[in-house]
Amino acid sequence: PSQIAEPPPPPTSNAGPTVSASSTLNAITKLRDAGDTLDKREDYLNNKIKKETDEAKKFMGQGKKSQALQCIKRKKMYEGQVEKIGQARLNLETQQLALEQLNLNKEVVEAQREGAKTMASVTAQMGGVDAVDDTMGAIEDAQADANDIAEALGRPMAGAYDMDDSDLLAELEELESEDLESQALGVDLSELKGLDAPSVPSSKPMPSAPTGKVQTEEERELAELEASMAM
Repeated sequence: PSQIAEPPPPPTSNAGPTVSASSTLNAITKLRDAGDTLDKREDYLNNKIKKETDEAKKFMGQGKKSQALQCIKRKKMYEGQVEKIGQARLNLETQQLALEQLNLNKEVVEAQREGAKTMASVTAQMGGVDAVDDTMGAIEDAQADANDIAEALGRPMAGAYDMDDSDLLAELEELESEDLESQALGVDLSELKGLDAPSVPSSKPMPSAPTGKVQTEEERELAELEASMAM
C-alpha cells in the first residue's frame, strides 16, 4: 500500500516572532479603543467650533470685527484638526478590518489543516488508495469464485444420466404390456402357487319341485265346493 503523507507543518517566517491569536485580538481591541478616543476628540472639537462660531456672530453684532476675526481663525484651526481626526479614524478602521479578516483567515486555515490531517490519518488507517483498490479486487475475485462454485455444483455429474432414451422407452413398453396381461387374467397366477383348493361344503338335498299344474285361488275354492257337495 502507498504511504500517505502527513500535511505539511505551518510555514515559518523569518520576518519576526510568531503572533499568537491573543496578540491579534489585543491589537484589534487597541484599534477599537483608539477609534473611540478619536470620536471623543472629534466631539470636543466640534463643540469648540460651534462655540467659536457663536462668538464670532456675537462680536460682529457688537461691531467688534477684530475679535470676530480671531474667533474665525480658531474655528478654522479646530476644523483642520477634525479633518485630520477623520483621516486617522479611516486608517484605524482600515487596519482593524484587515486584522479581523486575517484573524478569520487564520482560523479557517487552521480548521482546514486539522481537517486535512484527520483525512490523512483515516486514509492511512485504511491502508491508502492502493490498499482499498486491492481489497475491492479481492472482493470481486471472491464473488466470482463463489459464482463459479455454485455453477459447478449445479451441473449434472458425468455418467449419472448417460442413458439411451430408446432403451428406456422399450423398458416402459414392456412394463405396460405386463400390466395389461395381469388385468386380462384377473389375478396373478404366481399368487396361487402353493395354495390348496377349498373343499366344497356338504348341503342337504333340495326338495323336489311339485308336480302338476299349480291351481289358482278360484280353482282351489271351486274344488273345495265340489268336495263339500259330494259329501
